[in-house]
Amino acid sequence: MEGVRILLIRHGETVGPKGVLYSQQDVPLSEKGLYQSRKLVTGLKEIPLAAVYASDLKRTVLPAKWLAKEKKVPLYLRSDLREINFGLWSGKSFAELLQIPEFSERLKDPEKISPPGGESLKELQKRGLEVLKEIQHQFRGSTVVVFSHGGLIRALLLYALGAGLRNFFRLHIDFAAVNMIDVFPAGPVVRLVNGPFDLNFKLLFERDTKI
Repeated sequence: MEGVRILLIRHGETVGPKGVLYSQQDVPLSEKGLYQSRKLVTGLKEIPLAAVYASDLKRTVLPAKWLAKEKKVPLYLRSDLREINFGLWSGKSFAELLQIPEFSERLKDPEKISPPGGESLKELQKRGLEVLKEIQHQFRGSTVVVFSHGGLIRALLLYALGAGLRNFFRLHIDFAAVNMIDVFPAGPVVRLVNGPFDLNFKLLFERDTKI
């Protein structure tokens, strides 16, 4: 039963104040984020890859371009791999948002409450899953790296785990964190969640290369 191995990797740290929900704003990586990205690409060079996917925002495009060039594999930049559209809440700090009653309610029931002018978690998950289905059909038996964002990665992991989107805030994804899913015709298997950016990918794949 041949599947595809997908590494879902969050972008590194970005510039700007901490605790701000940038959503789809095109903020660049900080110096620390650049370091994290270089370490990721160095480690990922050690494993076989068929393709690299990324959202079309600067913070994901840069490491994706580096990796695709190093591995000489195709690069696919997709707007549907962007972070959730946070609408009118985009660019606000978490402290500011906590002053908004609707936002506080969303923390309790994220599946039902959407940002004003933005998108729901269900819409976020749906567009991410479309990309995963494409990868599954085109790259069976291979490994594909996807550089994306914390919100989308959480939504995809919850789907793979068979957990509802109401559990969205029960998952934490660090900057430059590595997550691994093996997707089979019968369904996905989650192999790694929130792994460190300086992971020994060669050792990880030597442990189990079967997909």
